[in-house]
Amino acid sequence: MRRTFALVISTLVLMLVSATTRAQQPTPGFHFVQVEGEQGTVKGTIYVPRGLDMSTPAPTLVFLHGYGECGTDGSKNLGVGLPNALLWNADRWPFVIVMPQKPVFDTDWDTYDDAVINMLDLAIAEFGADPDRVGITGLSQGGHGTIAIATNHPDRFRAAAPVCGYTKPRFTGDGQRVSFKEPTSPEQFAQAARMMSDMGVWIFHGARDDVVPPSESKGLFAALEETDNDDIKLTIFPEDNHNSWDSAYRKSELWDWFADRLRK
Repeated sequence: MRRTFALVISTLVLMLVSATTRAQQPTPGFHFVQVEGEQGTVKGTIYVPRGLDMSTPAPTLVFLHGYGECGTDGSKNLGVGLPNALLWNADRWPFVIVMPQKPVFDTDWDTYDDAVINMLDLAIAEFGADPDRVGITGLSQGGHGTIAIATNHPDRFRAAAPVCGYTKPRFTGDGQRVSFKEPTSPEQFAQAARMMSDMGVWIFHGARDDVVPPSESKGLFAALEETDNDDIKLTIFPEDNHNSWDSAYRKSELWDWFADRLRK
């Protein structure tokens, strides 16, 4: 009986050690997850890179997709922007990457702010993400989300890189679109800039963008120049239309910029 009891205790100890090891060193690859927020369930993906020492918490990025990738399938959000660049050049992106999918097309990411933070917290709790080394980026609607969520939680992010984004929300509570003929006001730019004044900010836009006016990115950058933040950049791609994300995520060396700002 004592021998049996000892074997049970030994087995439990091994199981606990194994569970601790798994918690410290999550399996590399794409993990499909879901979290709850005020607006219900939000699906998404948490990426854990291969070859990274996961015995200590890892630098982390949050990526927010654009309008066309909205849905509830949990995977369409991987087709455009940073996730696509990651599939072609994984070595460039040695980060845990949190990629939620916004369920509803005609809303801004602000509506799902709590779910984005909940998914980030899940990555911290279960996938080795470092809560003190987090950056955020996104394109178009997700560019706006980058600005909105970074300004709502400036203590959570060291760096932000909005791509072809905008500052003023563009959807009302009932899903009506607000035209860019109603521009972001100087005070809205200034308020966002003040909240981002302690983080690195690199803004991208296409000069020929006929969906989101380049003035949106230029206005935010001008407001940032009025703060004490000296870690700011604006890149306008002269030949790009709305798709400036391929240039940003594949050609700009944004990966190195994030790595510099998310060092220990």
